[in-house]
Amino acid sequence: MLEYVGNVHLHSTFSDGTLTIAEIARIGARNGMDFLIITDHQTLAGLEQEQEGYYDKTLVLIGMEVNQRKHHYLGLNINTVVADNDCYPQQVIDAVNDQQGIGVIAHPIEKGSKFYYDGLTFPWIDWSVQGFQGIEIWNHLSRWRDEITGILPGLLLMLRPSLSLHNGPYREVLNILDRYQTQGHPVFAYGGSDAHGIRFKLPLLNKEIGSGEEVFRSINMHILPEQPVQGDLTHDRDLVYQTLARGKSWVGCDYYLDSRGFRFAAQSPRGRWGIGSTLPYHDDLALQVKTPRPARVRLVRNGKLWTSSQGRKHRFHVNRPGVYRIEALHRRGWKWQPWIFSNPIWIS
Repeated sequence: MLEYVGNVHLHSTFSDGTLTIAEIARIGARNGMDFLIITDHQTLAGLEQEQEGYYDKTLVLIGMEVNQRKHHYLGLNINTVVADNDCYPQQVIDAVNDQQGIGVIAHPIEKGSKFYYDGLTFPWIDWSVQGFQGIEIWNHLSRWRDEITGILPGLLLMLRPSLSLHNGPYREVLNILDRYQTQGHPVFAYGGSDAHGIRFKLPLLNKEIGSGEEVFRSINMHILPEQPVQGDLTHDRDLVYQTLARGKSWVGCDYYLDSRGFRFAAQSPRGRWGIGSTLPYHDDLALQVKTPRPARVRLVRNGKLWTSSQGRKHRFHVNRPGVYRIEALHRRGWKWQPWIFSNPIWIS
């Protein structure tokens, strides 16, 4: 089965990032990224300047991030700038849909830190909206900033930004995603680095957060397309976006363990259905999970923990319809580390 790994939600010098698209692409290629999606604020300048394309073997795609003070929204697979509308985000969602794009609600829950920009946050408040395609369940930069609860934690997080990965996505965000999916909405989980290349200069410390090698070892999107890339921009752009739009993907925290090789599928004598699929309930149906390393696997049904298992291969008998997804944790020392958050399989 084909698998490609990408990093989504990156900022370049076309907005408030510190690296050019070419520089980001070189780092991504060096770290084995198959694709990157740049989402600069309020601009598609990278697309307009024809910087979308292959850099070595890494495909760079250009989207944008819309809105300023709240309701940040990623517009992917679009070719015209979408105007900000912080107060009426439904109009932003509609504008992305008018271009047949993919829209993702970015970092919907942020708690902020009084030690970082006076607690500034960019939350999603209006949940009356409809028609969006994704929710960013795990945002590396937001989670890092929210963990700065004091001077000492802040210094530790500057020295070791990876400490912010230990707690995983906010459960409140997963609950929101579960609610939409349980209601039958084709809304999928996304993870983003939100890399800007923030640099801190303190005595004896000059540390960059979110633009170097660490970004591409942290929160990534893994996709399972039905055909291989061909090295052609038009074909491969469509392939990546179509696979994301169908939810054939998972969010992987690849910093400590690479999640390449994870698989989640429903199987019976009638056939096999992968992540993002919808199928009717029938007898002899089981959910099969494979993790690349031993893991604690949680099977979530309709937003509730259904059962769990430990090991590398897992099989769960299905005795009723529901929306099923996987949360996998790997052991690091004496703790279980959040690792993989799959998109669902709908069994109707």
